[in-house]
Amino acid sequence: MGSVAIQLFPEGGWDTHHHIFDTQNFQYSPDRHLTPPQATVEEYEAFKHSLGITKSVLTHGLSYGRDCSSLKHFIKALGQDRTRGCAVIDEQTSDAEMTSLAASGVRGIRLNLYGYKAMTDVGKQIHVLQIYADRVRSRGWFVEFLQIEPQNWASLGQVIPTLGLQVVTDHHALLKAASMLPSGVGVIVQPGLAEIVALLKTGNFWIKLSAPYRSSIQAPYYEDMKPLVLALVEANPKRVLWGSDWPHTPNMKVRSKEDAMKETPFQDIDDRAWLSSLRAWLTNEQWRLLMINNPEELYMPRERADISVHL
Repeated sequence: MGSVAIQLFPEGGWDTHHHIFDTQNFQYSPDRHLTPPQATVEEYEAFKHSLGITKSVLTHGLSYGRDCSSLKHFIKALGQDRTRGCAVIDEQTSDAEMTSLAASGVRGIRLNLYGYKAMTDVGKQIHVLQIYADRVRSRGWFVEFLQIEPQNWASLGQVIPTLGLQVVTDHHALLKAASMLPSGVGVIVQPGLAEIVALLKTGNFWIKLSAPYRSSIQAPYYEDMKPLVLALVEANPKRVLWGSDWPHTPNMKVRSKEDAMKETPFQDIDDRAWLSSLRAWLTNEQWRLLMINNPEELYMPRERADISVHL
């Protein structure tokens, strides 16, 4: 195990998408879309250590709503020198709270499209993107979102380059590998991929190679993800990120209120197997960009600027 961890991360590496769920200290929102089990700071630290990960980005769980008290607490517990945060805000979040989030290590926001009933409606998605881009642009923050309709990327691809900030999408944009595509639909020609590739080439759009179980059923190595992964990496190797999606919440869907209130178990995922696939598919340069250089550019822009000033 130790030799594999060294092979994967000889210089350390970033996990740019994980969550913490701890209702012993912070209760979930009554308006949540999902009720996850516990996944504590201590458990994540053990997971991170087992792989050789050295830095991470804590993504605020939507089950907590817009109250980011837990996010700030968890970042501090994980270590502000090695943890950054992605927050959830709403239109009532104050400037003072935004400043507090920035001081805690937050560098961007994720959009709660569930809250706007915008998981499928591209018009609503564009409206929400524009609202929050206007809110965080002056802070130099990114906006992160995930939507479930591949055909929406045609319209989103026209709007995102006009927003004037960095935009991130998770989980391969929920594009699919062969095992989850309808018969006769090729991976490279599936709806949405061409628009995602074009966005990556702009330099202002990033995609996370995370949660392959949302795109393929070929666990644990997800061999059929290779064409999709390479299409995304080769579009712009400087705009891809890796995230574990720990503790592996269920695949996305719109749940009834009753279902949302029921505790739903995590998925059992072999992260090491998936990482070994990615490592085998990518060159040394692509791997270093994915695991070190790219996340440092997006999540530590101030620190990189300070280093440049003193060189």
